[in-house]
Amino acid sequence: MQWILYRHDLDILDQETIGIALGLRLSLKCKDLFDNKNIEYLPEVPEGGYGTQIEKEKYSIQKFFDKYSYPLTFSRMYSFEDKGKVRDFIIKHLSKGDDLILRYSNIILKDADQKRYGHFSVIAQFNDKTNIATLGNPTLPHFINITLDQLILSTSDKIDGIQRGLYVVSKKSNPSR
Repeated sequence: MQWILYRHDLDILDQETIGIALGLRLSLKCKDLFDNKNIEYLPEVPEGGYGTQIEKEKYSIQKFFDKYSYPLTFSRMYSFEDKGKVRDFIIKHLSKGDDLILRYSNIILKDADQKRYGHFSVIAQFNDKTNIATLGNPTLPHFINITLDQLILSTSDKIDGIQRGLYVVSKKSNPSR
């Protein structure tokens, strides 16, 4: 989220503040990492997993943008099964100056034991000759190259029953949807 704010020359908040606005839930094991009563610490993994709760209206990314008066819009989620369609979608939105957030299964970052966890990254660039998307990731490694096949698989519900996909962030003055 900080990358998007920075790219749009907007005031940047720290990750803790952003996480709290998006309904951050962490394991009790993480309680010593943050001294903030607004973070929910849970003894067991909740149904939706640890992390943010952006699927709930009160923690939505659009609500976050509005709360901090960021002139940005957040789209619905787009899912693809066809490489040509996802390729065209990525090229269209990046060429407009939109940001693309990929919600995907960690299977492309971790070993098979981690496949049930989801993650978010920004598509930092796309090579239309090789069809390789470079993901900007807040944790190491900061840049990850993935193929369109990996993108489609990691967003599909075939891994863990959860459908994931792409979101578009655009300037309010730039209707891209």
